[in-house]
Amino acid sequence: MARSAESSSVLRRELEQAIQYGRCAYCRRPGSPDRPLTREHVIPRAKGGKRKDVRIIVPACARCNHRRGCSELVLFLLLRPRRISAFLDYLTTLSPESIREIDLRVIAELYAAVWMLNESVDQGEEWREHLRRLCNGRTLHRRRYAARRMVGAVEGKLDRLRDGDLHRSGPSCLLPLATGASAGPKLDEPMGQLNSRLLSILSLAWQTSAEEVRRLMTMQHEQAVATAALSREEEDGVVRLDGWRRRSRRRRIRVDQRRGRRHSSGRARGRAA
Repeated sequence: MARSAESSSVLRRELEQAIQYGRCAYCRRPGSPDRPLTREHVIPRAKGGKRKDVRIIVPACARCNHRRGCSELVLFLLLRPRRISAFLDYLTTLSPESIREIDLRVIAELYAAVWMLNESVDQGEEWREHLRRLCNGRTLHRRRYAARRMVGAVEGKLDRLRDGDLHRSGPSCLLPLATGASAGPKLDEPMGQLNSRLLSILSLAWQTSAEEVRRLMTMQHEQAVATAALSREEEDGVVRLDGWRRRSRRRRIRVDQRRGRRHSSGRARGRAA
Protein backbone atom coordinates (compact mmCIF):
# COMPACT_ATOMS: atom_id res chain seq x y z
CA MET A 1 0.00 0.00 0.00
CA ALA A 2 1.48 3.31 -1.04
CA ARG A 3 2.30 5.76 1.73
CA SER A 4 1.95 9.45 0.97
CA ALA A 5 3.89 12.24 2.65
CA GLU A 6 0.67 14.13 3.33
CA SER A 7 -0.94 11.29 5.28
CA SER A 8 2.29 10.68 7.20
CA SER A 9 2.26 14.30 8.32
CA VAL A 10 -1.34 13.85 9.49
CA LEU A 11 -0.36 10.82 11.57
CA ARG A 12 2.62 12.70 13.01
CA ARG A 13 0.44 15.67 13.96
CA GLU A 14 -2.17 13.46 15.61
CA LEU A 15 0.54 11.55 17.48
CA GLU A 16 2.06 14.74 18.88
CA GLN A 17 -1.39 15.91 19.96
CA ALA A 18 -2.06 12.58 21.67
CA ILE A 19 1.25 12.80 23.53
CA GLN A 20 0.33 16.23 24.86
CA TYR A 21 -3.39 15.84 25.55
CA GLY A 22 -4.31 12.19 24.92
CA ARG A 23 -4.23 9.05 27.03
CA CYS A 24 -1.82 6.14 27.39
CA ALA A 25 -2.48 3.46 24.78
CA TYR A 26 -2.13 0.76 27.46
CA CYS A 27 -3.67 2.08 30.69
CA ARG A 28 -5.55 5.25 29.57
CA ARG A 29 -3.57 7.48 31.91
CA PRO A 30 -4.03 11.07 30.64
CA GLY A 31 -1.16 13.25 29.53
CA SER A 32 -0.77 16.98 30.08
CA PRO A 33 1.41 19.75 28.61
CA ASP A 34 3.52 19.89 31.78
CA ARG A 35 3.73 16.07 31.99
CA PRO A 36 3.36 14.66 28.46
CA LEU A 37 3.28 11.00 27.57
CA THR A 38 6.27 9.19 26.13
CA ARG A 39 6.79 7.76 22.63
CA GLU A 40 6.32 4.02 22.81
CA HIS A 41 7.73 1.99 19.90
CA VAL A 42 5.33 -0.88 19.25
CA ILE A 43 8.13 -2.54 17.27
CA PRO A 44 11.03 -2.07 19.73
CA ARG A 45 14.11 -0.32 18.45
CA ALA A 46 16.15 -3.27 19.72
CA LYS A 47 14.20 -5.49 17.30
CA GLY A 48 14.33 -3.40 14.15
CA GLY A 49 11.98 -0.51 14.87
CA LYS A 50 13.17 2.86 13.60
CA ARG A 51 13.50 5.70 16.07
CA LYS A 52 11.45 8.29 14.16
CA ASP A 53 9.02 6.00 12.36
CA VAL A 54 5.62 7.38 13.43
CA ARG A 55 3.88 4.32 11.96
CA ILE A 56 5.05 2.19 14.91
CA ILE A 57 4.87 4.80 17.70
CA VAL A 58 1.97 5.20 20.14
CA PRO A 59 1.62 7.45 23.21
CA ALA A 60 2.27 5.70 26.52
CA CYS A 61 2.91 6.76 30.09
CA ALA A 62 6.41 6.30 31.47
CA ARG A 63 5.32 3.43 33.71
CA CYS A 64 3.84 1.33 30.88
CA ASN A 65 6.75 2.18 28.60
CA HIS A 66 9.20 1.01 31.26
CA ARG A 67 7.22 -2.12 32.15
CA ARG A 68 6.98 -3.30 28.59
CA GLY A 69 10.61 -2.72 27.68
CA CYS A 70 11.45 -4.88 24.64
CA SER A 71 8.84 -7.58 25.25
CA GLU A 72 6.51 -8.56 22.42
CA LEU A 73 3.35 -6.48 22.11
CA VAL A 74 1.13 -9.60 22.04
CA LEU A 75 2.53 -10.84 25.34
CA PHE A 76 2.30 -7.42 26.99
CA LEU A 77 -1.34 -7.01 25.95
CA LEU A 78 -2.35 -10.49 27.11
CA LEU A 79 -0.73 -10.09 30.52
CA ARG A 80 -3.60 -7.66 31.20
CA PRO A 81 -6.32 -8.16 28.56
CA ARG A 82 -7.81 -4.76 29.39
CA ARG A 83 -4.88 -3.24 27.55
CA ILE A 84 -6.36 -4.53 24.28
CA SER A 85 -9.43 -2.33 24.74
CA ALA A 86 -7.22 0.61 25.71
CA PHE A 87 -5.12 0.10 22.56
CA LEU A 88 -8.27 0.04 20.45
CA ASP A 89 -9.43 3.22 22.20
CA TYR A 90 -6.27 4.97 21.02
CA LEU A 91 -6.78 3.78 17.45
CA THR A 92 -10.35 5.05 17.65
CA THR A 93 -9.08 8.59 18.21
CA LEU A 94 -7.12 8.55 14.94
CA SER A 95 -8.51 9.63 11.60
CA PRO A 96 -9.03 7.05 8.83
CA GLU A 97 -6.03 8.54 6.97
CA SER A 98 -3.79 7.95 9.99
CA ILE A 99 -5.08 4.42 10.55
CA ARG A 100 -4.16 3.55 6.97
CA GLU A 101 -0.61 4.74 7.69
CA ILE A 102 -0.03 2.46 10.69
CA ASP A 103 2.56 -0.24 10.10
CA LEU A 104 1.02 -3.58 9.13
CA ARG A 105 3.05 -5.34 11.85
CA VAL A 106 1.21 -3.34 14.52
CA ILE A 107 -2.16 -4.46 13.14
CA ALA A 108 -0.94 -8.07 13.01
CA GLU A 109 0.25 -8.00 16.63
CA LEU A 110 -3.10 -6.64 17.76
CA TYR A 111 -4.95 -9.25 15.69
CA ALA A 112 -2.85 -12.04 17.21
CA ALA A 113 -3.66 -10.84 20.75
CA VAL A 114 -7.41 -10.79 20.08
CA TRP A 115 -7.20 -14.13 18.28
CA MET A 116 -5.43 -15.83 21.21
CA LEU A 117 -7.79 -14.26 23.74
CA ASN A 118 -10.83 -15.49 21.80
CA GLU A 119 -9.47 -19.01 21.74
CA SER A 120 -8.73 -18.92 25.48
CA VAL A 121 -12.16 -17.58 26.45
CA ASP A 122 -13.76 -20.50 24.58
CA GLN A 123 -12.08 -22.86 27.08
CA GLY A 124 -14.36 -21.68 29.88
CA GLU A 125 -12.92 -21.84 33.39
CA GLU A 126 -9.60 -23.14 32.07
CA TRP A 127 -9.03 -20.02 29.96
CA ARG A 128 -6.10 -18.87 32.07
CA GLU A 129 -4.16 -22.12 31.73
CA HIS A 130 -4.85 -22.27 27.99
CA LEU A 131 -3.70 -18.68 27.54
CA ARG A 132 -0.55 -19.47 29.51
CA ARG A 133 0.25 -22.30 27.09
CA LEU A 134 -0.34 -20.04 24.10
CA CYS A 135 2.02 -17.42 25.51
CA ASN A 136 4.78 -19.92 26.10
CA GLY A 137 7.94 -19.69 23.99
CA ARG A 138 7.68 -20.98 20.45
CA THR A 139 3.90 -21.25 20.51
CA LEU A 140 3.62 -17.48 20.99
CA HIS A 141 5.98 -16.69 18.12
CA ARG A 142 4.29 -19.16 15.79
CA ARG A 143 0.97 -17.44 16.41
CA ARG A 144 2.53 -14.02 15.86
CA TYR A 145 4.10 -15.02 12.56
CA ALA A 146 0.91 -16.80 11.47
CA ALA A 147 -1.07 -13.62 12.18
CA ARG A 148 1.43 -11.57 10.16
CA ARG A 149 1.10 -13.91 7.20
CA MET A 150 -2.68 -13.92 7.40
CA VAL A 151 -2.94 -10.13 7.63
CA GLY A 152 -0.41 -9.69 4.84
CA ALA A 153 -2.24 -12.16 2.61
CA VAL A 154 -5.55 -10.37 3.10
CA GLU A 155 -3.99 -6.99 2.34
CA GLY A 156 -2.47 -8.42 -0.84
CA LYS A 157 -5.83 -9.77 -1.99
CA LEU A 158 -7.53 -6.46 -1.31
CA ASP A 159 -4.83 -4.62 -3.25
CA ARG A 160 -5.46 -6.87 -6.24
CA LEU A 161 -9.19 -6.25 -5.93
CA ARG A 162 -8.57 -2.49 -5.92
CA ASP A 163 -6.51 -2.78 -9.06
CA GLY A 164 -9.52 -4.46 -10.66
CA ASP A 165 -11.93 -1.81 -9.33
CA LEU A 166 -13.77 -4.44 -7.30
CA HIS A 167 -13.19 -3.24 -3.75
CA ARG A 168 -16.01 -2.00 -1.60
CA SER A 169 -16.18 1.22 0.34
CA GLY A 170 -15.49 1.10 4.08
CA PRO A 171 -17.61 2.41 6.94
CA SER A 172 -17.84 6.11 7.66
CA CYS A 173 -16.97 5.78 11.36
CA LEU A 174 -15.82 3.30 13.97
CA LEU A 175 -18.21 1.25 16.04
CA PRO A 176 -19.20 2.84 19.38
CA LEU A 177 -17.47 1.81 22.59
CA ALA A 178 -19.12 -0.64 24.95
CA THR A 179 -19.19 -0.56 28.74
CA GLY A 180 -20.38 -4.07 29.55
CA ALA A 181 -18.34 -6.71 31.33
CA SER A 182 -17.49 -10.21 30.11
CA ALA A 183 -17.01 -13.55 31.81
CA GLY A 184 -13.54 -15.00 32.18
CA PRO A 185 -10.77 -12.42 31.75
CA LYS A 186 -11.31 -8.95 33.16
CA LEU A 187 -12.28 -6.91 30.11
CA ASP A 188 -13.84 -3.51 29.63
CA GLU A 189 -16.23 -4.84 26.98
CA PRO A 190 -17.68 -8.16 25.77
CA MET A 191 -15.58 -10.23 23.41
CA GLY A 192 -18.11 -9.76 20.62
CA GLN A 193 -17.75 -5.99 20.82
CA LEU A 194 -13.96 -6.32 21.00
CA ASN A 195 -13.95 -8.37 17.80
CA SER A 196 -16.26 -5.91 16.05
CA ARG A 197 -14.04 -2.96 16.94
CA LEU A 198 -10.98 -4.79 15.63
CA LEU A 199 -12.79 -5.55 12.36
CA SER A 200 -13.78 -1.90 12.03
CA ILE A 201 -10.14 -0.86 12.48
CA LEU A 202 -9.08 -3.33 9.78
CA SER A 203 -11.84 -2.14 7.46
CA LEU A 204 -10.66 1.46 7.82
CA ALA A 205 -7.03 0.46 7.31
CA TRP A 206 -7.88 -1.47 4.14
CA GLN A 207 -10.75 0.74 2.92
CA THR A 208 -13.27 -2.05 2.60
CA SER A 209 -16.31 -3.31 4.48
CA ALA A 210 -16.09 -5.14 7.80
CA GLU A 211 -17.98 -8.07 6.27
CA GLU A 212 -15.35 -8.43 3.55
CA VAL A 213 -12.56 -8.31 6.13
CA ARG A 214 -14.30 -10.99 8.20
CA ARG A 215 -14.77 -13.20 5.15
CA LEU A 216 -11.15 -12.95 4.02
CA MET A 217 -9.68 -13.39 7.49
CA THR A 218 -11.92 -16.43 8.08
CA MET A 219 -10.74 -17.92 4.80
CA GLN A 220 -7.10 -17.39 5.74
CA HIS A 221 -7.72 -18.92 9.16
CA GLU A 222 -9.30 -22.02 7.62
CA GLN A 223 -6.36 -22.41 5.26
CA ALA A 224 -3.95 -22.21 8.20
CA VAL A 225 -5.92 -24.85 10.10
CA ALA A 226 -5.95 -27.11 7.04
CA THR A 227 -2.18 -26.74 6.72
CA ALA A 228 -1.75 -27.66 10.37
CA ALA A 229 -4.02 -30.69 9.92
CA LEU A 230 -1.96 -31.92 6.98
CA SER A 231 1.28 -31.57 8.90
CA ARG A 232 -0.33 -33.29 11.94
CA GLU A 233 1.71 -31.14 14.27
CA GLU A 234 0.27 -30.49 17.71
CA GLU A 235 1.91 -29.45 20.95
CA ASP A 236 0.10 -29.82 24.31
CA GLY A 237 -3.23 -29.73 22.52
CA VAL A 238 -2.46 -26.44 20.75
CA VAL A 239 -2.62 -26.75 16.99
CA ARG A 240 0.19 -25.01 15.14
CA LEU A 241 -1.56 -22.71 12.72
CA ASP A 242 1.44 -21.57 10.71
CA GLY A 243 2.40 -24.87 9.07
CA TRP A 244 5.59 -25.15 11.10
CA ARG A 245 7.19 -28.59 10.95
CA ARG A 246 9.66 -29.98 13.43
CA ARG A 247 12.93 -30.79 11.71
CA SER A 248 14.46 -34.17 12.32
CA ARG A 249 17.82 -33.95 14.05
CA ARG A 250 20.52 -35.15 11.71
CA ARG A 251 23.78 -36.61 12.80
CA ARG A 252 26.33 -34.05 11.80
CA ILE A 253 29.62 -35.29 10.35
CA ARG A 254 32.66 -33.07 10.72
CA VAL A 255 36.14 -33.42 9.30
CA ASP A 256 39.09 -33.49 11.66
CA GLN A 257 41.45 -30.72 10.50
CA ARG A 258 44.55 -32.61 11.70
CA ARG A 259 44.01 -36.12 10.37
CA GLY A 260 41.25 -35.63 7.86
CA ARG A 261 39.17 -38.20 9.70
CA ARG A 262 35.43 -38.00 9.91
CA HIS A 263 33.65 -38.35 13.21
CA SER A 264 30.26 -37.44 14.62
CA SER A 265 29.82 -34.25 16.62
CA GLY A 266 28.99 -36.28 19.74
CA ARG A 267 32.40 -37.98 19.91
CA ALA A 268 35.61 -36.55 21.15
CA ARG A 269 37.24 -34.15 18.70
CA GLY A 270 40.75 -35.56 19.04
CA ARG A 271 41.84 -39.22 19.00
CA ALA A 272 45.18 -40.75 19.66
CA ALA A 273 47.22 -41.23 16.53
